[in-house]
Amino acid sequence: MGRRSDFLAILPLAALAASTPVDLKHQARQVFDPFNPCKSCFRSSWTQGPECTANSIIRSTLSRVTNPPASATATYTPTKWCTDFLRQTDWSTSYTTSFGVSTHTDWTITHLFITVTDTEHPTSTMYCPIPSQGMVCGVDSNTIAPIDQGEDWSIEHYYNPEECQQVCLDHPLCKAYRVDGSPQSGWNCEIFNVGLGVNASHVINPTIPGTQWWDRNCQQHIPGPCRARAVRTAAPIQIEGDVEPTAPAENPAVPTPAEPLITPEPTLVPRADIVKRSAELPDYMSDLSYFWSYVYLTPACSCLITSALPPVPSTTTSTVTRWTSSTTVSTTYEDWFRVTVTPRETTIYMSIN
Repeated sequence: MGRRSDFLAILPLAALAASTPVDLKHQARQVFDPFNPCKSCFRSSWTQGPECTANSIIRSTLSRVTNPPASATATYTPTKWCTDFLRQTDWSTSYTTSFGVSTHTDWTITHLFITVTDTEHPTSTMYCPIPSQGMVCGVDSNTIAPIDQGEDWSIEHYYNPEECQQVCLDHPLCKAYRVDGSPQSGWNCEIFNVGLGVNASHVINPTIPGTQWWDRNCQQHIPGPCRARAVRTAAPIQIEGDVEPTAPAENPAVPTPAEPLITPEPTLVPRADIVKRSAELPDYMSDLSYFWSYVYLTPACSCLITSALPPVPSTTTSTVTRWTSSTTVSTTYEDWFRVTVTPRETTIYMSIN
């Protein structure tokens, strides 16, 4: 609420009708209810009510109003201030009509992409083998014949199954790989230049099925992107090179909303109302600006004086625009995006078993 005094204007109409006397020339002082004050009271003169002496809060507030400190008496008089505080404003509003042309904007957004190649990261290679006839996938045997099976000793051995197959595919002579171990104990990877043979005929004492020996084109250990490619493509692709820049894409135009309706010319009906004026509190009563104290100033002042200054008239004018026609302006907006591409190369290997 602060220092505003216009709370008298927000009383519900039903309460106004119940509390407003028919005779507006001489209003009786309102029945004490600071939280639902009478909107039209105090227009001429009134008599003091019994609460002026019976209500302790009103008596306390009235004492603050009528007992200013010596420093305030030069510019403040209680009766004069209350007379102005209870003064009301009679105001009315009339309406006029202006005419104009409404403008509607039809707009489109075009998305444009700038592709930048990231050259700071080296190109990686991923091998996607294609299944071959006669390959054997999953054999167990604890016996290795390094010379007969052509073991390649040039690699490190600490690769998991997926990495081990990629190492085999990266060596053109590799036909099979063997891997055993676990994530907890560690992995051991070996690659061989001789395949497993029909029904694992090149493996000593084979047990089928198993989890150690695999021909290079088996599908159990291929990377995830290779599996996705197998689903997307029916025919094998030899080489996929660097990613090409994305071509600019354009969104369809945003649907155009319906044109505005013509506003009919309003009927000029003046609005009349009454609002109690806002009066600044003296500095020494600034603590009463808090709502629960402020609402008691109105009944307190009505206990001090029996009439307020005459209402002040006030007239305002509100303009309503009437659109006689409309026009459309088309605008295109460009929305730019920067796309960074890191080249990746995927090689599809045909079987060489």
